[in-house]
Amino acid sequence: MQTPGEGGRGSIVGHIQEEARLVLTNPSTAAAPYAATDHDVFLIYGENIGPDDQVETNHQGDFVFPWLRPGDYTVYTYSKDTSGVVPARDMVVLQAVTIESNTQTVTLDTLTVFDNI
Repeated sequence: MQTPGEGGRGSIVGHIQEEARLVLTNPSTAAAPYAATDHDVFLIYGENIGPDDQVETNHQGDFVFPWLRPGDYTVYTYSKDTSGVVPARDMVVLQAVTIESNTQTVTLDTLTVFDNI
């Protein structure tokens, strides 16, 4: 069995939306979500430690990681932390995904990131 990574015909596609809040820790202060443009998205192949690939979202918040072999992957991005931790820091928003066949396109659930108004 081949290891996950580039060299196949599978792909992972997704969308990132951004929710701006007046108070990051309070969801009731949120404006309507909108597409997160030019947002960095990272991909880890299998059990690797660091990111193996990186793309940016387009003007509609969409992204694609093309030409992947079957295997397990982790897609992640960063968001402002909504937990109220001081000092404030970024938090990770991630999804684990498996490409099961050579030509499969996996569509992720929408990833939501947060920012201040």
